[in-house]
Amino acid sequence: MNFSLAALFQGARRALTEGVLPDTTSDHARAQLAGVLDILGKLEGMVVWSPQAQAQQLVALKHGCGAFAARAAEASEAVPAFTAVEGAGIDDELRAAEAQVMQLTNWLFDSSRVLDANVREELDAILRDAMREQLRVERKMIPLTDFASMTATKPTDADAR
Repeated sequence: MNFSLAALFQGARRALTEGVLPDTTSDHARAQLAGVLDILGKLEGMVVWSPQAQAQQLVALKHGCGAFAARAAEASEAVPAFTAVEGAGIDDELRAAEAQVMQLTNWLFDSSRVLDANVREELDAILRDAMREQLRVERKMIPLTDFASMTATKPTDADAR
């Protein structure tokens, strides 16, 4: 038996909702279970990565690499060439773009390379912006979780008095 991670989360949520929730009588336990169900639902959505998000990340990285190469060329510097992945899926293209960013980072911070300080700073900023944009796309895919209901203290008999 081989289930996807999304199906596993979905099954766990269904089992908890149908098998545990009806038998949970205390408000505290129901609040804890609601928090767990919320987290499982969000994890379920996160394990199946959106091809549109990956495409946005790819565009951000390719744009950054292109801007980096153009600025380096203005400074009469040649950077490592981008290795295109022909006929690859979005996963492979994104990994190749990430590898290119790492190549450019290594090139930029190679201690044997002598670059004008302003050029180095500009190139560094271009890479940081590209990586920040990639992370921004990724961050939009990760829903916020409200842990407040799960961290509330359990009422005691003394609280009821």
